[in-house]
Amino acid sequence: MESIDKHIYRRDVLDFVTVATEFCKQMEQCEGSERGEFARMLQQLLPMLYLKATMIDEVEEGVGFMEDIVTEDDYEYVRTQVAYILREADDYLDVFCENFRYSDTPVLCTVSESLADCYQSLRNMVEAFRRGFDDAMEVALFECMQDFQNSWGQQLLGALRAIHELLASGQADEL
Repeated sequence: MESIDKHIYRRDVLDFVTVATEFCKQMEQCEGSERGEFARMLQQLLPMLYLKATMIDEVEEGVGFMEDIVTEDDYEYVRTQVAYILREADDYLDVFCENFRYSDTPVLCTVSESLADCYQSLRNMVEAFRRGFDDAMEVALFECMQDFQNSWGQQLLGALRAIHELLASGQADEL
């Protein structure tokens, strides 16, 4: 039990799971949000989520299996709701994505897809913690942190850059 305690019940992990839970809640309940209000919430929540992820000490790979909770319909719901809220501000150009390696021009990305990708990884982890099975929590945390390093960390930053531009340009509250 002591080995598991060092990983899944540490303060840095619990803080990260708390912020991840809030992010997931915001994504699941964003329907009908005003663009400016939604963008301001993301401007505050995304840096906190990134920071909490970077503050997690090394996590050992757990033994066991983690069931994916997020379905294609869940993912698509989050993606389409965010796209609807942001409208034309959903698109952004990115040079830090995989497709840029094969091109000399920035790649068109969307905040909605970037946030849905973050949501998928985080929601799977949050659900494992909600269920409370130590082995599954350990595996879920490890997989989420691997995804952070390889995927959703960069996507979160791309979405945050686009949100920053939307708010800094003064267009967040325009219809």
